[in-house]
Amino acid sequence: MELDTVGELRDLAAKHTVRYEVWPHYEIKDGKRLIVGFDLELCGTHDRGHTSLSPGCDLCQQTFADLKRIAEWVLPKEERLSRYEISPFDASLHASSKGAFEVVVPIRIEHRERFFEPIDNCEERCLKEIEGKLAGLGIKNNRG
Repeated sequence: MELDTVGELRDLAAKHTVRYEVWPHYEIKDGKRLIVGFDLELCGTHDRGHTSLSPGCDLCQQTFADLKRIAEWVLPKEERLSRYEISPFDASLHASSKGAFEVVVPIRIEHRERFFEPIDNCEERCLKEIEGKLAGLGIKNNRG
């Protein structure tokens, strides 16, 4: 099923109780720890806050596919000095601090070419745009 409408994506977000977290991505350059990008994680349950405890099951795979659709929709479409990478499904469940088990779709936001340079306006702008689109789908940033 091709998802093209905001309404359909909002329905998926509600079905999977989707939330997200953002973490700085660090690298070491010349002995110094630098923030070179961001790791944004879309987190979701199988169905409205409930997940069966069978990592990698068919429901996990469908949840990952739905979250990936959301991830692909929120990413900037034009080529920029930043790049975005959606990691493949790790066939596992991740425990939140509230005890829910979730499927996670990790997205890396980093420089397209200058991998070990500190973040700049491009990465920050991209993150803000992605967060704005997530908010438009009713998806909140929280850690647990």
